[in-house]
Amino acid sequence: MDKLRQNIINLIAVCALLCSTVPAALADDADDQRTAAEIHMQSQDDAVNTDTEQIPDEERQERFNAQVAEQNKGIEHFNLARYYSSKWDFRMAELEYECAIMYYPAMKIAHRDFCLVSILRGHPLRALAEVFMVIGLGEPIPLNDQERAELKARAAKTHYREGIAAARKYKWDAAISEFQYALDYAPDNGNIERSLAFSFASKGEFDKAEKAYTKSFGESPEDGYSHADFAFLLADSGKKDRAIAQLSEAVKLEPKDPALHVDMGWMAESKGDFSEAAGEFKQAVKLSPNHAGLWAHLGRVLERLGKNDEAKDAYEKALVIDPKLDETRQMLDDLKNKPQAKADKSSADQDENSDSDKQEASPTPARGQS
Repeated sequence: MDKLRQNIINLIAVCALLCSTVPAALADDADDQRTAAEIHMQSQDDAVNTDTEQIPDEERQERFNAQVAEQNKGIEHFNLARYYSSKWDFRMAELEYECAIMYYPAMKIAHRDFCLVSILRGHPLRALAEVFMVIGLGEPIPLNDQERAELKARAAKTHYREGIAAARKYKWDAAISEFQYALDYAPDNGNIERSLAFSFASKGEFDKAEKAYTKSFGESPEDGYSHADFAFLLADSGKKDRAIAQLSEAVKLEPKDPALHVDMGWMAESKGDFSEAAGEFKQAVKLSPNHAGLWAHLGRVLERLGKNDEAKDAYEKALVIDPKLDETRQMLDDLKNKPQAKADKSSADQDENSDSDKQEASPTPARGQS
């Protein structure tokens, strides 16, 4: 065990020495890196010219442009990795160095910094492999299509989780940045786009939020929750008619979600459409019959519609589920004691007495007569 520890210490010392003596030509300035990318691409372009099969100039230029674009993305992710390192977030830095190398395998400065971060993250074998890349004892092997896809998926997922964590702390700027990084790896992911839209809306940037929501609809047309989120954004902006339309679309896409029916009910109620609200809350209690609060609110809406008997039933069901709902119990008592209720009872009693009087006044057949 002591020998292993000593070997690791020696490896760290060697890596530190190597990384401190990297030639100045490998400076981390973005312009220098871009120049290096162009030189590297030109060497590959020259290699194409030596092939026996002549490639048309247009196709060769397209290849060159595509490779330069890839290397520029590598530089962007390298700079992002540097940013995370400056924040002492070596987990994210390690991921971004790995992605930088994916886009630009020949960027030695990325291998150098990846080596250091791998040491700090406790990955000595990976660090040793990166040392070989730095000192020229090995050639970087580009990732194949499957490996690139897997790395991009992992990067998108990691940034998405970072964005969610930031959003839970109401750090909207950080959340927006992380969701945008995630979309860089997974540009067609509707869930990430929706989270980005929600973050924009929470920050008050409604125009950007609306664009992001609209884009998410195309990426995930079956996602009703995007429409629900967008509906509340529109409602907050005073666009209630559009909000209702979006929430209706959400209910169509997710008809078995009681929360969406509740949202629809609340929105209809805010517009004064108590009939629509009652219908939505009735649907909600069908889907979630053991939720006392839903029954209680359904009772309030029915009472406002003047459907007192139905309201009483709803209140009573709420109290059966949760007898501690004191407010609901009070509303039920008030409803039972309403003057109209008494009047109705008095009227019913009078009708009953009248019927009784009629029966008493009517002739009865004598015994033995049919």
